[in-house]
Amino acid sequence: MPEANRNTTRVPVPELNNRIVVDKATGQIFLRGPVLSLQFPMIIARHGQTAGNERGVAQGRADEPDNQLNEMGRRQARQLAINLFHELERTLGSKLPEMAEAGKLIVLKSPIKRAQDTAQYFLEYFKERTGIQVGSLVEEGLTEISFGKIDGLALEDIKDEALRDLVARYRTTQDATINWQGTGESFVDTLIRAKSLIESLNAAYKGKDVVVISFTHGTFGSSLRTVAGDRSLLKDDDMVAFRDNILEAGNAYWLSKVGLETGA
Repeated sequence: MPEANRNTTRVPVPELNNRIVVDKATGQIFLRGPVLSLQFPMIIARHGQTAGNERGVAQGRADEPDNQLNEMGRRQARQLAINLFHELERTLGSKLPEMAEAGKLIVLKSPIKRAQDTAQYFLEYFKERTGIQVGSLVEEGLTEISFGKIDGLALEDIKDEALRDLVARYRTTQDATINWQGTGESFVDTLIRAKSLIESLNAAYKGKDVVVISFTHGTFGSSLRTVAGDRSLLKDDDMVAFRDNILEAGNAYWLSKVGLETGA
């Protein structure tokens, strides 16, 4: 039976190749299949913990002292650097230093400092192990979701009852259409942004012998994973549970191994 006959409240999002369906009643989204496939290998890595993470702050694009790596976050970033290096060694073997020397290890980082600092731990560890200084590029498209007027606020800091209700709905039912009273981005907005980023990276790196490592954030990492069709984010009914299986602080994830699987 066609989906429209099963549930008439669900509508596809044309900007996402109609692969994402939004339930107008709940704001929940459902994945029909990958929105876009990556044409190159890429790892996404989430920054280490911050004091804001500990307090349950809606960090978004906040970049204040509370939003920087704390002691735990620095330990996580150091361990992430070690884990990433060894994963690249396992995957690329003797090609790793050759690729690094040739500029084929592409390190991209969000413009937000907690992600940049996490990337720096990796760059420093890579140089420790190989003597090779790998460069990095700030990629604006990797920035975190904007929570608008509640960026940087914990629930107890939000005085507006309507906004508090939105936070509760976002966190519990995973309403992907909430845009913070028009002041920020909805999760659907971040999916559109993730699709645009993947399109631009595909154009830059398709068919090239590169590995891209992108240092980003929890929610935007879920956006990239959704667009790439990562089914580990889904519930049994194909609802995108973008908060339930979010990449933990200081962890990395292969978003694509295209080209590596065949030894290309």
